[in-house]
Amino acid sequence: AGHPKMSQRFRALVNHDGLFDMREMAYVTEELWFTEHDAGGFPQYVNPEAYEKFNPVNHVANWTQPMLVIQGGRDYRVPDTQSIGTFTALQRQGIPSRMLYFPKENHWTLNAFNLVVWYQEIFDWMKQWTD
Repeated sequence: AGHPKMSQRFRALVNHDGLFDMREMAYVTEELWFTEHDAGGFPQYVNPEAYEKFNPVNHVANWTQPMLVIQGGRDYRVPDTQSIGTFTALQRQGIPSRMLYFPKENHWTLNAFNLVVWYQEIFDWMKQWTD
């Protein structure tokens, strides 16, 4: 979302359990392999520069497009603070945004009713911003 050329390619974005701050992720995720792999195989304290190189939080000032943020409250892979940070950054900049929070879902939306809501919200969001 923070790279101007990429942002302008899309009229709206959907962020499902997305990362906001790689520094925080290095210490709060239950799945360290992905975070360390993306940073060259190092923990954050060994190579902090690797975590900063593509850290989404460093590009917030460049965000422009409306974003739907979706999060499961029991997601221990990408804790809800990541989505709350994303949503707060969007709101503070006045970028159209909405946060959909499923308190009993994890990294995946598994409950059939919640899945219907998940799809409907995404379709509604995309229709709102692309028609």
